[in-house]
Amino acid sequence: MICALDVKAQNRYGDSYNRLGIQAGITYGAFNSDDFNTSEKTGYMVGLTTRAAVYNNFIIIYGINFYEFKTGINVMETQASQPSVANFKATGVQLNLFGGHKIIGEHLSFEAGPVLQINSKWKPEKEFENYFIEGYDLKAEDLEEISRINLNVAGNISAGFRDVKLWIQYQYGVNNIFSKLNSQGLENKDSRAANLNGHLGLATAGIVVYL
Repeated sequence: MICALDVKAQNRYGDSYNRLGIQAGITYGAFNSDDFNTSEKTGYMVGLTTRAAVYNNFIIIYGINFYEFKTGINVMETQASQPSVANFKATGVQLNLFGGHKIIGEHLSFEAGPVLQINSKWKPEKEFENYFIEGYDLKAEDLEEISRINLNVAGNISAGFRDVKLWIQYQYGVNNIFSKLNSQGLENKDSRAANLNGHLGLATAGIVVYL
């Protein structure tokens, strides 16, 4: 009897509910800001995730993902030019820890929690580096030094089967990702560039395959 119970417990927690997965997805979003004319762009993410049982219908999901974020910003070759959209890109690593609840067994669940993000500079496309940011006497390259360590919160819905699930997620940046820009003396180039503020808004959809 003890052996049977032990096997059952291992199957439930060790097999079905404590599993390593490989995931990939498409991102869509931007660093949203009232200070700049921004637009959403697509990027991608890939990573590893683990899904583990906690108690009854409660689960924990934790993992590490590599992301590429893109944001469009209006720029001008000269102050008299018509604006064009330049893509600004940042790459980064995200560490997430979500608590969740199974709504329909292993087929549908909701998860939410914090995401620690470590990202690169915010680089404009090379051909736009010396273009002016619309509304400012700043060049595109002046906006590269965003905050490198950021905290986001995320909500996630997973649906599918034991070995393969589809998921959708939305992340919002808690801290001002432009806070480091405010220490770069940009207001000396343009007084309108004081106290810049921006937050990540990112929707992601993808697939995870459990090993």
